[in-house]
Amino acid sequence: MSITLSIVIPNYNGAAFLAACLRSVFAQITPACEVVLVDDGSTDHSADLVRHYFAGALEHGQLTLICTENAGPGAARNIGVQAASGDYIAFLDSDDFILPGYIARCMAVLQESEPDIVQFNLLRVLDDDLSGQHLIACHTSPDGLYELDRVRAEIFGKGKWFPVTRIFTRKIMLANPFPAQRVFYEDLLTLPFIFFQDLKIHLITEPLIAYRDNPHGTTRNHKPEHAYTMLTHFDRVSARPPSLPRDLMRVQVARSIVFLALELNIDEIDLGTLLRRVRGLENKAALAAHLGRVDQFFLRFPLLYTAMDWGRKRLRAKTSR
Repeated sequence: MSITLSIVIPNYNGAAFLAACLRSVFAQITPACEVVLVDDGSTDHSADLVRHYFAGALEHGQLTLICTENAGPGAARNIGVQAASGDYIAFLDSDDFILPGYIARCMAVLQESEPDIVQFNLLRVLDDDLSGQHLIACHTSPDGLYELDRVRAEIFGKGKWFPVTRIFTRKIMLANPFPAQRVFYEDLLTLPFIFFQDLKIHLITEPLIAYRDNPHGTTRNHKPEHAYTMLTHFDRVSARPPSLPRDLMRVQVARSIVFLALELNIDEIDLGTLLRRVRGLENKAALAAHLGRVDQFFLRFPLLYTAMDWGRKRLRAKTSR
């Protein structure tokens, strides 16, 4: 049987959660699906764990294990896409897991709608028992197949660029790979530029992924290079032709730059010029209609927002001494 869906899983030292991740998939898998696990130079026992507990899946070809030198999650995903044989590519992180019905629901959509992209929502959870669950919505429009132009502003306004909440045709991912070099926020640097294209997307409102809250993840541990990555991304987005989605992303990225620059005391970033660019955005009412409350406030009062954020950080620093 030909493979319809390839689930690509990058892994780096994820042995603590990797078995649970794979079991969630193999509890649902069908002959039309495969798993491509790319071990990104792990120094734990991840690869041995896979060979021991999932030997049957490896033997029958439903699981492919690729071991590489450490190059980062973007490069690992690219390797997985290249090795996949499915018409469609799904992504899953090794510390997350799929929820019941994921494969049946997605396979039905792929076969009936033949979209370019499938997008669904996710649950942020603390553990396998789904405790502390919180719904993260990537969209709010009803289930169905859409021309991306109809829902593009809504998706950009939400600004949730998790690879795990999308399925793409393999052709799209081959043409739009993640950055090969090690960078932070490789998902943010890649996925929005796919969504600027004229494609068809099938939206599913229910959450199909459990996203494990990881206090040691990149989004919780900020470094100066994160701010400079976002600044470069802001300029790249700004260079695109004017559009509502473009400017929605500019607002969100600019606010992230302000947050990081103040959090890390990076004086070299010219926040004054950045804030003037935000103040100069047109169609503020249209932008605000798609943004969350914090981004709305930043859009309308960028200087005040920055002053308040600076004050909060200074107060927190004093009280923590």
